[in-house]
Amino acid sequence: MESKSPRNSEPLITMRHSTLETSDVCRPVHPGDYECEFLLTSYMLGAPDGSNLGAAGYSHEFVARLFRPLLERWGHVTDIQDAQAELNDAVASCRARGRLPVHVSVLPLQDVFFAKDAINIVMPAWEFPDIPNHNFDKNPQNDWPLAAQLANMLMVSGPFTADAFARAGTSTPMAIVPVPTPDAYFQIPPWSPGQVTRLNHWAFFFPGQTASADPVSASSPPKRETLKRRAERRLSKVLRGLMGKKRYEKLSTLLKRTHRPLASRPDFNSLPYPRVESLDLSGVVYTSIFNPSDGRKNWADMLNAFLIALADRPDATLVFKLIARSPCAVRDVIDFYLNRNLPHRCKVAFVCDYLSDTEMVDLCRASTYYVQASKAEGNCLPLMNFLAGARPGISPDHSSMSDYFHRDFGFVVDSHPEPAAWPHDSRLRMRTTWGRIVWPSLRDRIEESYNVATATPEEYSAMALRARLHMRRWASYTAVGTRLDAALGDVLGHAMNTPTMPSGHVLLANAQRAAA
Repeated sequence: MESKSPRNSEPLITMRHSTLETSDVCRPVHPGDYECEFLLTSYMLGAPDGSNLGAAGYSHEFVARLFRPLLERWGHVTDIQDAQAELNDAVASCRARGRLPVHVSVLPLQDVFFAKDAINIVMPAWEFPDIPNHNFDKNPQNDWPLAAQLANMLMVSGPFTADAFARAGTSTPMAIVPVPTPDAYFQIPPWSPGQVTRLNHWAFFFPGQTASADPVSASSPPKRETLKRRAERRLSKVLRGLMGKKRYEKLSTLLKRTHRPLASRPDFNSLPYPRVESLDLSGVVYTSIFNPSDGRKNWADMLNAFLIALADRPDATLVFKLIARSPCAVRDVIDFYLNRNLPHRCKVAFVCDYLSDTEMVDLCRASTYYVQASKAEGNCLPLMNFLAGARPGISPDHSSMSDYFHRDFGFVVDSHPEPAAWPHDSRLRMRTTWGRIVWPSLRDRIEESYNVATATPEEYSAMALRARLHMRRWASYTAVGTRLDAALGDVLGHAMNTPTMPSGHVLLANAQRAAA
């Protein structure tokens, strides 16, 4: 398999089963050659519309929505809310209408429900150099190479993930198709040192802090969400004891199938912090977008590094856009900031509520840099968006960021491999690694970025332009559409000559019986 970083070239990487030789390739397939219908599955939490943001797997639905316009060029797209209950019936209905069913699942392989009589394409985002490769937690699909045999193709976002699958001996055909970046980011005007941008959205805002100041919130009241979770765990334990483990798990699975999470948005208005009704951003603005409950995001290092690197710079602002499920998560971040009690003249703002797509673009327009210190990323869509918006990054270049980010497009933070567990492994066994940030490097890159933006604006402008041009080649809808068309043409071209369900379903069925 050819595997090259997009910093040199951006090849479409396709892996085929060993039995599929070049001479077997059918004629090219293009949109319109088949009357397809795409059945799209993900966690379906309503996250792109602001519901259940921060829930486990919420970002997968953003990826699914970004691909939808490209899939619609090939055929009708139907969202499947509950794959186990609805998918196979949808496949049958599709075939009854004379259409070719193509199931596209934007999920990790352990959670994919494979259609029995359709083409199955899986888009797994992955952030570790090693994929799960054995049965654990009584789910045979945790053996990803085995589960992948149920798919006609894997579509991965870059060489990093492709290499992880290849090292595990995955034989399923694979294509590199990056997640597309919305056109609106490519249309944002370049950042100007004198610009002032107003975000018409409220935020918690801190213009600075002195060493003698008392924290605004020195103590926290009992956390209702924490108490609720504790009560839920106790109830779950009692029911499990009364019903037995197997009956309890069957009931739990049934409830998950029939009860979609409520479309809810948390209320942050009661938190006791200084608030502004609109946010005027000027000077050098650093933005980071993340879920504070996600242990990979490493936001504490990022906050400390900013406050120390730019302590005496009143024209520097750090904006944390928090993707939080509860006020408690926001309180944890802001109280951490306040209780550090680091004296500084730079500004810090916390935006907590849901922002629409347009408001997210406005936030990018107001920013100078995107900054993050994550330990592992499967895509890092905000970094991709900001690079497309001609806003350079301050970021490590491990995991998926290595597919598209390096020093030509920003400031690379040093990192080193550190033992880690797969996030869905309840045993928390150290089977892989993630990137441990070198904190002095993060601090120094922030300080260096400020100096470039303020002292050598021509260097900043050149870096921003390189970032935009690179992302246009790598992740614009035009570039991704070309890759997706080639991948779909490949899988559809061979679908008529190969079994719809690869032989791996027999192995998986045997593993499932053994686990039961």
